[in-house]
Amino acid sequence: MKIVGIGDLFIPAKYIAQGFEPMRAAGHEVTVMDWPLNSFDELQAINLKVEQNGADAYEPPQVVFDLAKSADIFVTQFCPVTKNLVETMPKLKAVGVLRAGTENINRACLSERGIIVINTPGRNAECVSDFTIGMMIAEARNIARGHHGLMTGKWIRDYSNNGEIPDLNSRTVGIIGLGAIGKLVARKLSGFQMRLIGYDPYADQEECAAMGIELVSLETLLQEADFVTLHARLTEENRHMIGPDQFTMMKRTAYLINTSRAGLIDENALVNALAAKRIAGAALDVYEEEPPKPGNRLLSLDNVTLTPHMAGGSNDAFFNTPKLLCKRMTDWLKTQYPHCL
Repeated sequence: MKIVGIGDLFIPAKYIAQGFEPMRAAGHEVTVMDWPLNSFDELQAINLKVEQNGADAYEPPQVVFDLAKSADIFVTQFCPVTKNLVETMPKLKAVGVLRAGTENINRACLSERGIIVINTPGRNAECVSDFTIGMMIAEARNIARGHHGLMTGKWIRDYSNNGEIPDLNSRTVGIIGLGAIGKLVARKLSGFQMRLIGYDPYADQEECAAMGIELVSLETLLQEADFVTLHARLTEENRHMIGPDQFTMMKRTAYLINTSRAGLIDENALVNALAAKRIAGAALDVYEEEPPKPGNRLLSLDNVTLTPHMAGGSNDAFFNTPKLLCKRMTDWLKTQYPHCL
């Protein structure tokens, strides 16, 4: 088998080579290259374009086509796998994705040829769940605003949530989406002695009960939660699942946290709710337009904590992912192509 890996600015090619060393040692050919990109801004713009318009919205450069044409297995994180790219790989048997999302993969084209897609769900669950809890505390306790004040020569003790600044202990957190990240958030927040409620139509009720999570309707979650945190995968069915009507259901003292996908929230409705102090605050790592333009109303609010889409970006998550994917692909080869091992 020939394995072709395309590295990027987050997971360089050398880490793919290191992660797939067990397959090279087993006799497979492993060839890697870095996707030629000028900056993180360029990569972010491409990722947003693909997320909004599908895998074929961006065609990889010719050097990727040239290297990929003899691949049996193609490995990527963010470099798109387009219809045209798939058609240049006649021997392709599998595509490995170094993350959980597959927005950059033309799965319909692969399915037509019977080519399997193997991703790495939960590969950054630890770092996103850590970051989520950090965002909750930073927003409710004004950590980022206090830091910014001191850095600009101001000693600020008057914040928009004065008189209602909460401890986490005994508060209710509502977790929307109980996959790998949502469950880790729940497990970690249990140490703060918080009440855990969750909404996920596909969650296992017994598993959630064992973790201390009470499954409720979305409406109940919004009405009862002091913190609402989003961890659902974006689909056409749940796009803008948090909009004007949902903000009217939330407590005036509640905080909304989104380290998942921007499209889960109607951003204009969120801005209106924050400006009117309909909710206490929000902490966001994702946006409908990235980066937000200078005129974006979010940037003028005093009850938001904003970060530049960095929740999933720990070194541990990035550099260990190729090892995880190699293990998953090796297990697949053992069942589908045992003669190759």
